[in-house]
Amino acid sequence: MTDTDKQNTDAEKNTARPVRKRRGLYIIIALFFAVIILSRQQNVETVSCSAEVLAGKPDVIMLGAWWCSYCYKAKKYFQKNKIHYCEYDMENDPEGIRLYKQLGGGAIPIILIGQYRLSGFNEYQIETALERSAKSSKVD
Repeated sequence: MTDTDKQNTDAEKNTARPVRKRRGLYIIIALFFAVIILSRQQNVETVSCSAEVLAGKPDVIMLGAWWCSYCYKAKKYFQKNKIHYCEYDMENDPEGIRLYKQLGGGAIPIILIGQYRLSGFNEYQIETALERSAKSSKVD
């Protein structure tokens, strides 16, 4: 092999490597944007527990946080099923912080329906608590 052949082979190797590296980088960037697009959630309105909302006696009071995916699912469920609810932010709202501590903390969301306290989001438990709460309020 001559010196010219060695130089040509070395030049081919050097140009092939950056192309492969760029392809890998493009794949990683494409995957990153795909994950972002697929993980986007629809905006769901947060109904804060203001004095006006509480005066309307909501069926559900929830303690949650903006970053909580189960809180998001709960709000979406309440709105889809036209369940009158409101939410306290258990990290930023002074009343939410107080209630969270008073209830002993734990998993969020904490969902209060009448006399029932639910931890986490479970549609069946919510439906059952709403039915039982409605029955007990009719008896009272």
